[in-house]
Amino acid sequence: MNVGLNITEKKVIQFLMESSNLTSAELAEKISVTKRTIEMALKSLQEKNIIERIGSKRDGNWIVIR
Repeated sequence: MNVGLNITEKKVIQFLMESSNLTSAELAEKISVTKRTIEMALKSLQEKNIIERIGSKRDGNWIVIR
């Protein structure tokens, strides 16, 4: 599962498995990186089909596919 993932991406997956409704700002605070870094990690994880967004940007949740 973690092949080709950087440290930030691995941490994002870990936190999303615990709580799927975290915002990018909350993730950034937990991981101690910028919000932009989290947004890039989320985009990368979506492109790798590891996570998926269910619902709207405001009220949605992240689902870890694998």
